[in-house]
Amino acid sequence: MTRKKSGFLGLFNQNYPGNNVVLLHCVIHQDALCKSALNMKPVLDAVVKLVNTIRSRGLAHRQFRDFLQSVQSEYSDVLYYTKVRWLSAGCVFERVWQLKDDFVSFFHEKQCSAECEMLEDTEWLSDFAFFTDLLCHMNNLNVKMQGKNQFIDDIWGHFKAFKLKLNLFAG
Repeated sequence: MTRKKSGFLGLFNQNYPGNNVVLLHCVIHQDALCKSALNMKPVLDAVVKLVNTIRSRGLAHRQFRDFLQSVQSEYSDVLYYTKVRWLSAGCVFERVWQLKDDFVSFFHEKQCSAECEMLEDTEWLSDFAFFTDLLCHMNNLNVKMQGKNQFIDDIWGHFKAFKLKLNLFAG
C-alpha cells in the first residue's frame, strides 16, 4: 500500500505529480506501543490491597455495597482476589477498572482518600489498564481451554493465538 512505485502513494504520485503527499512508512508500530517496560508487581499489590480493604472488613464491605446501590452502579459488589484463584484475576481487575470512579468517590466520602490515591494517578492508571487488558486475555484463554468437546487441535490453536498476542504485548 505504501510502496514508492506500485503502492497507493506511488500510483497517486504518478497520476498527480504536482502534489505534496509525503510517503511515511511505519510512523508508529503497534507493537512498539507495548514495548515499554511495565513493572506489574506494584499494580497487582495496589489492586489487591484496594480490594482487600473493602472485602476483608465486614462493615466497609456492606457500606461499599450500599454505596454502589445508592449511586446506581452497574455492579453491586467488587470481586474478591485470592492467590489460589489467580487465573481469574482478570475478572477482579476488570471489575476494579469499571468501578474505579466509585472507589474514589467512596473513599473520599469516608475521608480515606489515601487508600485510593493511585486511582487518581494517570501514569499508574495506564499501567493498570494495560495489566487489566493482559489479564483479561489470559482469562479468555483459560476459559477457551476449559471448554467441553474440544480436540487437541482446537486447544493448540487457542494456545498459538495467545502466544502471538503475548509476542505483540512483549514487543
